[in-house]
Amino acid sequence: MRAPKGHRWPLGVVVALCAIAVVAVASGFTNRATRPAKTQADSISILSLWGGGEKAAFLKVTDAFTKKTGIKVSYETARDFVPVIRTRLAGGNPPDMAIVPRPGIVADLARQGVLHDLKDLGIDPGSVTKNYSSAWTKLTQVNGKYYGVVAKANSKSVVWYDPARFSQLKVQPAKTWSQLVALTNKIRGMGKTPWAVGGKDNWTLTDWFENVYARTAGVNKYNQLFTGKVPFDDPSVVTAIKTMTQIVNAQNVSGGVSGILGTAFTDGIGQVFSKKPKAEMYMEGGFVGGIALADVNKALKPGKTIQEVPFPVITASNGNPLVGGGDIAVAFKKSDAVTQFMKFIASSEAGKTWVSTGAIVSPNKSVPPSAYPNVLVRAEAKQVANAKAFVFDGSDTLPGSLADTWGATLQNIVKSPDNAPSLLKSFQSTAKSAFANG
Repeated sequence: MRAPKGHRWPLGVVVALCAIAVVAVASGFTNRATRPAKTQADSISILSLWGGGEKAAFLKVTDAFTKKTGIKVSYETARDFVPVIRTRLAGGNPPDMAIVPRPGIVADLARQGVLHDLKDLGIDPGSVTKNYSSAWTKLTQVNGKYYGVVAKANSKSVVWYDPARFSQLKVQPAKTWSQLVALTNKIRGMGKTPWAVGGKDNWTLTDWFENVYARTAGVNKYNQLFTGKVPFDDPSVVTAIKTMTQIVNAQNVSGGVSGILGTAFTDGIGQVFSKKPKAEMYMEGGFVGGIALADVNKALKPGKTIQEVPFPVITASNGNPLVGGGDIAVAFKKSDAVTQFMKFIASSEAGKTWVSTGAIVSPNKSVPPSAYPNVLVRAEAKQVANAKAFVFDGSDTLPGSLADTWGATLQNIVKSPDNAPSLLKSFQSTAKSAFANG
């Protein structure tokens, strides 16, 4: 189940991004953002990659906007977002707006000169940034200008448990890594299995690593690692692997090593939250709650038999950074309708409509907790809105098929922890080539 991990881009996507600059110059598009485009005042077009439930939830927001302003919104889904927007730019036919799934893409587009920043749209950046923590506003900032609004977000830094069973065991959720290791040992000492891990879908292991690495090596080094500036056999990576496998090992996980590597993501949720649970805790993103309630066990009661807490602090000096994803609304064309929609998407009104669907959480601090349909999404929303540091899901930013290779490497490390140094060295050789070739 790859979808919750984020949106993987097809092989060659970085080349595609670079091509934006070439075709933009060839078509005279590089300076288009400096010239107002002729856009109908009574309609706007928006491109994003959402389909299904995500699309349905967003359309409730656009319907609310139309009802308020009379401006119609034409929404288009493009699963392969980057190639589609590249083609549209090359043809001189971009949408009025897009909701972009990665901050790196926003930065690339801004540097091409094909986006309008907030000031150019007649929006005071301060009126937007006051409702977001700096962790989120930084994602929209390029060369001192703000190029959009983080419309939706998600946390991948969550530990899930059953409060009722914790009460029976007389244990409490952990706030620090040392407490989490002690809790794991205590539960195991009671004859219970502390953890389930859905490592058959290897992206769950990359999520474990990312949360540990961000907290042991720090945000700056994290960003350097996933952009090829720090090698994957760096001592900081070895340290993170050793830390991670203090918990993700045969002793602590349901089914041992074969359980880790043979359990799919959703099945791992079931091992903790089915009517016949096998384990006590599960680490994954905020989306686990919705899957557990809808697909695993409809008898679960949010806050009573299923609950979440933030991934714990490991090294105090590195704080508790949020690993996750964020989608950013940007403008390719300049018009009063576009300005109105950008303001609307940054408002608590839009946020309340959107989060009421239970499909997303908003990083907008002006969206009240009461707007969320249950305590699970309220808890994630609080974590997202108050994040002091944010790092984008690292493996989702790796070039080509490197993310899958990295996940497979982590599977092999779980299988043979003593071989971690040689496995990391081998992966670094592959990573070096992948980064060099873009």
